[in-house]
Amino acid sequence: MIIITVLEREVSSWHATLIRIPHINMKERDTALDILIDYEKNNSYLNITLNHTLTKDFSAKERGLITTLVYGTIQNRLYLEYQLEPHIHTRLKVVERMLLLMSLYQHFYLDMPDYAIVNEAVDIIKERRNKRAGGMINAILHSCFKETRSLDNLDEDTYLSISTSHPLWLVKMFKAQYGLETTKKILKADNEVPLKTGRVNTYKISRADFLKQYPAFKEGHLSKDSVLLEEGNIAHTEAFKQGLVTIQDESSQMVARLLDPSGDDIVLDMCGAPGSKTTHLGALMHNKGLIDVYDLYPHKAKLIQDNASRLGLTNIHVHTGDSTDLSLFDKKYTKILLDGPCSGLGVLSRKPEIKYHDSNIMDEIILIQSKLLENAYSLCLNGGRIVYSTCTLNKKENEKQIAAFLKKHPDIHIIKERTILPYEYHSDGFYMCLLEKDV
Repeated sequence: MIIITVLEREVSSWHATLIRIPHINMKERDTALDILIDYEKNNSYLNITLNHTLTKDFSAKERGLITTLVYGTIQNRLYLEYQLEPHIHTRLKVVERMLLLMSLYQHFYLDMPDYAIVNEAVDIIKERRNKRAGGMINAILHSCFKETRSLDNLDEDTYLSISTSHPLWLVKMFKAQYGLETTKKILKADNEVPLKTGRVNTYKISRADFLKQYPAFKEGHLSKDSVLLEEGNIAHTEAFKQGLVTIQDESSQMVARLLDPSGDDIVLDMCGAPGSKTTHLGALMHNKGLIDVYDLYPHKAKLIQDNASRLGLTNIHVHTGDSTDLSLFDKKYTKILLDGPCSGLGVLSRKPEIKYHDSNIMDEIILIQSKLLENAYSLCLNGGRIVYSTCTLNKKENEKQIAAFLKKHPDIHIIKERTILPYEYHSDGFYMCLLEKDV
């Protein structure tokens, strides 16, 4: 699980209210710019790059400010580019473009004086380029700050796209699948800061006892196992180090409870990393029974094992392998969790870069999901149950995927199906479906 620190910020209507923050120094701006350049050049994941970059050399305040600059710039990129576009008359290099976007983010969303934003930007580019580049950045920023480009002449879909920085195809897809009003709520929620959510390890301690022992945590809104931390980092708490709590979003916590395994079950988790749902299954089974969990990559399989060990769960057996390969398996299971690969459109508040990915990738993912479901069917004992879940809101990967699966297998029936939208509980968006195979 990647742990990063994010400063609190609020969103009002389609635009964030100005975030009051401490002064941002050159070190923080330089580091944020380096991360943004790496993202732009290498299509890297922001959370991974931040985690690798923000080492002990940075204070908690510095980590928070850098994270705010990076996430804020990418989260609001389409709006920032819309404002920048009329003032650019030549092709920009990556360094200049990302510096300008980061500076515009500070202007539109942070409570900072414009002169400070311009001066710091000019100093940065002079250091990296030359005096002439500094003059160009100075002129562009002054021009941008002088006049805010209006959104009034845009049609409704384009307005929603630009004002909330969601690609037009995504706005249209959400509208077609959920309607206009729900789409507006989803887009707004995607630009809010996610809560710091943990799951109590009920194998070791009840939530009630945990909250008495650790009063900095508060009760969650959705899952009966969830807790919220307002200040600090869950991974740095003594409770985390002792294996009494782990980091997991509330919506994600509902998946294992839907499968509802007991200590008598033989359980398969087909795509387990980083192990949040796997270890939740283990806790619900009171460390009894058997869980076989697979992941495609050795380093991710190690994450599962590390999580299981920290939480004291020994009923989890970790395997490295591709669950689309049916020949890997030598037994059948009473309960199967298939938390499949997906487009991730339910977690855009945590990973805003996902919304800029090529939409065609969903076609490939849907085929993989279908193959995994077919294998889950083959590996499920008669009378057994399967939970299929994703962290996306795309119905082609969710409801329509399950409908196609049921059409192939009339001996499979839906017991419960649920979509949690991100604005309902200030959580990730999630889809989950409990299926049962006839005896």
